[in-house]
Amino acid sequence: MTNQNLPVQFPNDPTSLKALDNFRTLMLNYRSAVQVVETKIHYLDQEYQIQNGHTLVDSLQSRIKSPESILEKAQRKHLDFNFESLPQQMHDIAGIRIIVRFEDDILAMERRLEKQPDIKVLQRKDYVAKPKANGYRSLHLILAIPVYLAAGVQAVTVEVQIRTIAMNFWASLEHELSYKKNVKHQDELRRELIAKAELVHQLDQDMNGIKNQIRAQENQ
Repeated sequence: MTNQNLPVQFPNDPTSLKALDNFRTLMLNYRSAVQVVETKIHYLDQEYQIQNGHTLVDSLQSRIKSPESILEKAQRKHLDFNFESLPQQMHDIAGIRIIVRFEDDILAMERRLEKQPDIKVLQRKDYVAKPKANGYRSLHLILAIPVYLAAGVQAVTVEVQIRTIAMNFWASLEHELSYKKNVKHQDELRRELIAKAELVHQLDQDMNGIKNQIRAQENQ
């Protein structure tokens, strides 16, 4: 019988301990960067509400990849797993998803983020204008966020996805189909999802048009 009260044993190898400290520091940097972006988004949304009488952001989600997920992706992509080069090779360790109500709001939020003097847009992929083959739509931005450390300022990358409620609803179901095993008739369901993606896009456009008509009358 094992003793449940035995203390946890940590490695005594200085190399292992140094690697553990480096990983903890790396994760702290990503958590700090996410907090910076979240704070900016909340402020920009409140400012937008004051100026326009309605909110820009419906909801906000954030995540940092687990150590297991980081290692799995590094192995799958054949990346050099060290704490200096990994942040330059893997830009989605930290991620924020901004859910907005209307398609117009996607670009409105993007414009406000890119105007921030301390944020640099490193990469932009517009899957709204040019959706993926499976029907996926969203705007993806890779941002460089300043994190203030004792040794100075360090730029940390954060992936930001901006999509509508309808796009997010569709993407959640597509993600579930992709990652669940032993689902019967996967090919048929996938074709159905591609068809539904067009309906979701049409709904987004219709709702965006109705919204514009309502607000145009408000401003008369």
